[in-house]
Amino acid sequence: MLSYRHGYHAGNSADVLKHFILLYVLDYVKKKNKNFIYIDSHAGAGKYFISDAYMQKNKEYLEGINKIIRIKNNDFFLKNYLDLVKSINFNTELKIYPGSCYLAAKSLRIEDKLHLLELHSTEFSNLKKNFEGDLRVVIENEDSYKKLKKLLPPKEKRAVILIDPSYELKDEYEKASKMLLDCYKKFPLGVYIVWYPVLNNKKSESFILNILKENYKNLSHIEMITDNSSNGMQGSGLFIINSPWSIEKDIKESLKIIFDCLKKSKDLSKLLFKNNIN
Repeated sequence: MLSYRHGYHAGNSADVLKHFILLYVLDYVKKKNKNFIYIDSHAGAGKYFISDAYMQKNKEYLEGINKIIRIKNNDFFLKNYLDLVKSINFNTELKIYPGSCYLAAKSLRIEDKLHLLELHSTEFSNLKKNFEGDLRVVIENEDSYKKLKKLLPPKEKRAVILIDPSYELKDEYEKASKMLLDCYKKFPLGVYIVWYPVLNNKKSESFILNILKENYKNLSHIEMITDNSSNGMQGSGLFIINSPWSIEKDIKESLKIIFDCLKKSKDLSKLLFKNNIN
């Protein structure tokens, strides 16, 4: 059984980047005024409590959401993400950090659907509790590497699909890369968001190169290095396939604000934003 629990890392700088991008993409897709489905390949528990032992062990949220939520900013897109986090906490002290699927559920409309996959038995149980009564949501205790492709194409014909593994398994980079390609071939119209950790190893580098060499349509690549002082996770990145055409114009300034807030060194200046929009 997998041992990974996202609660150890909830609300860290990688979550901030990932969730900011996710909400931006969801809001962009909603503008088309047609219902769609959000699919999460590794949904986790849905939401995480700051007081929980998992979050308190490493306290990674202190270098992520706890920093960015305190800054003064008037950036429309960043404010949208932070205001949603604040509303989930009833605009009081930060006690809950919402995961990807919980943020998505709060952002989506009554006519939109969610399909959440989670293999870890305890996380799955918590996930069900956190979405009890929400009729828009289907939750399955399934291995996304076996199940995700079977969900495509969805009956809605429109989907935002988040692929967000822990990458803790030895072959997970290869599995994630293959799953993305298989899903894209079956459903090329989907908007795919793929998160990955930036690590100083060949597997991480090969994963990035493998995605870049494929002929994915309208690909955006965002990478943020917040800490280059250790051999651990130095930052994180995302690929967006079928990316919004206006993404660079919309959020380049937002990303600079996030990076300037969360980077650990004043001399650190690594923020990558590349678009291949046709």
